[in-house]
Amino acid sequence: MSVLFLGSCITAAIYLHHQQSTSLRILDEDLQSRQYGADLLRELHDLIALPRDRRQEAAPLHKKIQGLLARAKQAADKREEARLVARLEASFDRYLERWQAEASLDSSSSENADKSALGLLEAETVPAARALEHFNAGEIGRAEVTLDRTVTWMAWGFVGVGTFGSLAGLLLGYGVARGLGRTVLRAESLAEVGEIAAGMAHELRNPLTAIKMLVQMNREETEAQGLPAEDLQVIEQEILRMEARLNVFIDFARPPKPERRRVNLAAVVDQTLALVGGRARKQRVTVKFTPPSTPVEVEADGEQVRQLLVNLALNALDVMPRGGILEIDLRPPANEIVELAVLDTGPGIPPRHLSRLYEPFFTSKEMGLGLGLVVSQRIAQDHGGELRATNRPQGGACFVLRLPATPSVG
Repeated sequence: MSVLFLGSCITAAIYLHHQQSTSLRILDEDLQSRQYGADLLRELHDLIALPRDRRQEAAPLHKKIQGLLARAKQAADKREEARLVARLEASFDRYLERWQAEASLDSSSSENADKSALGLLEAETVPAARALEHFNAGEIGRAEVTLDRTVTWMAWGFVGVGTFGSLAGLLLGYGVARGLGRTVLRAESLAEVGEIAAGMAHELRNPLTAIKMLVQMNREETEAQGLPAEDLQVIEQEILRMEARLNVFIDFARPPKPERRRVNLAAVVDQTLALVGGRARKQRVTVKFTPPSTPVEVEADGEQVRQLLVNLALNALDVMPRGGILEIDLRPPANEIVELAVLDTGPGIPPRHLSRLYEPFFTSKEMGLGLGLVVSQRIAQDHGGELRATNRPQGGACFVLRLPATPSVG
């Protein structure tokens, strides 16, 4: 009887795992299609907001939109989705024909043609992109319902097996359920973040783009007149910082693949300290970094490693609002491993938080997102390394990034 129930448990687990994997695959495809729709809307609004005196910047936007349309067309796996993508593509092709016809017209006629092209963009292309995004949002909702139904079946199936099964069946069911449960929770978390990222990208990046362009135009005019433009520069920097915060959601929902090349880590550290140096001085935080006597190089994406270090440095500054020491220690390769440590003299990490640092949305900050360390750990793992956190014996926290070293040339 024990063997019979054990076999029943294994069969149920295989079936439920298959159902769950299918639901996850469908959900991932719908999330990707939804992101393409959000990206298309963003680029279309950027194109509409482009001033006439900067028309030369329209061509790169056209190429980006055409690339997104090609990816959306390739990802369309439903008849209605394919129809919406075709409608969007046809509308944008009509816009391009009108826009290109402008080159053969005189100045006044060119302005009327431009208005006609933008009118087509606003009247047909943007609504078509919204329709595609709304369709994919509905598909995500249906995929989540299917996923919830699968989870319900899973729960009842294991309740039945657990009630009538033997100890062996119970243990096996518990192990499989726990593993699948973590996968289901992660998938639901990704679905929620995908919704947030797409919604925030649509609602925030469009007005931010318009504000940024107006600030840039006014700053250029002010500087040309020989007047100080510090306030406009501060506004522009704050807008860029808001965009960076928004990109944290997008990086978590759809992480970019690293573009590896030989990188000097000391140079990356110098760039990081240049970015956070102003805030450190304002908080009276002393920054310490002594580059090694010989270059320390790794095969990595320099932008992503710098993003990781900036996140760790900003976290350290957050816990030292009234001064302290921020130290970055770059150690020479040992056993084909490079270690880069970010240390602070803050209060340290509460022991109960150490095991949860890399959980999505877990944060001890009032205004925190709980995604910075998650993205940082993912960057480290994508590079074949790891990110570890400990408390220093003398006080403060220590985050150590470990990466595979690049063999020396010659």
